[in-house]
Amino acid sequence: MTLLQEYIVQQPALWRALLDSREEITGAFARRFGDLRPDRVVLIGSGSSHYAALMARPVLERAWGAEVTCLVPSEAAGARLTGERPLYLAISQSGVSTNTYELVTALTGAGHPVAAVTERADSPVGSAATLAVTLRIGEERIGAKTKGVTATVLTLMLLGLSVCRDETYRADMLAALDRLCRDAEENLARARAWSQARLAEILPFRHLYVLGCGSGLGAAREAALKLLETNYLPVSCYPLDEYLHGIQNALDESACLLCLLPPEGEDRSRMLRLADFARSVGARCALLSPDGSGEGETLHLLHCGREELQPLEFLPALQVLAADLSAARGIDTSRRRYPDFFSLMGSKMEGTVCPQKR
Repeated sequence: MTLLQEYIVQQPALWRALLDSREEITGAFARRFGDLRPDRVVLIGSGSSHYAALMARPVLERAWGAEVTCLVPSEAAGARLTGERPLYLAISQSGVSTNTYELVTALTGAGHPVAAVTERADSPVGSAATLAVTLRIGEERIGAKTKGVTATVLTLMLLGLSVCRDETYRADMLAALDRLCRDAEENLARARAWSQARLAEILPFRHLYVLGCGSGLGAAREAALKLLETNYLPVSCYPLDEYLHGIQNALDESACLLCLLPPEGEDRSRMLRLADFARSVGARCALLSPDGSGEGETLHLLHCGREELQPLEFLPALQVLAADLSAARGIDTSRRRYPDFFSLMGSKMEGTVCPQKR
């Protein structure tokens, strides 16, 4: 088993630990921001941190009853991020993302409240923020983050629920999260079997397409990044609506689609029709469904009953596929392909630790 695969299988136990220790994780955040009642919440992060924000957004919007905007720092720097009572969450697992750090510094310097969600409170991002919420991930010595991404999603959701005034919604979501954790081992087992069964047919393709819609779109985007990071091949991600308006012209025998099916509704029907059409022109389609039903070749995942949590059902399955494909290609995902890239680009302040803010 590769190191990447080891981290992936650690996720069910990690999720359970996070859920069981939620009051300790969210306590300082709830005390600091519980009475804020923001009229706008802005989540800032790059790469996987940005996609984690997208996956958590539906829960945060219900929890706060406010607009939640997810932006990468370059978008945020040029956007109007004002409000009467804004709250900013800066997300960086490493805590050393240069652009996130610079934006957090600017926001706190202007008197805005910023909560950092990061692995180390004494990292540059954590130290620059008003309050740092530590990600309890354990060791993840690899560039292509997996358990860190899902732990970030879950931590963000728990932060929102800790200040949610809708008691019914909070109770329903905590019950659904409990079921998600109980189903996680079985879903990983199903994903491993599905991945191994599909591996030979997917391996020859040099360009993959990941399609999602609704709450599954954030997971689709992160899955595309993970497949690219671990296999060194172009991977494109499209919302279903966008794919149906032009991208379908690339469909032929060289195309392989990975489709994240909604559990019900018109989008599910359209995605199934697209899969049928794609196969009719020679493309390959692999389907994932969050409701335990579907076609024979579909990965049938157990569903916890809440649409907001579908990303945490979809994503580990596609992480498994990414890891299996890279292992079959002989790629060592524990090593960076270009070790000096971040320092040359100035995109991360690696090795930097700042004094913790009091």
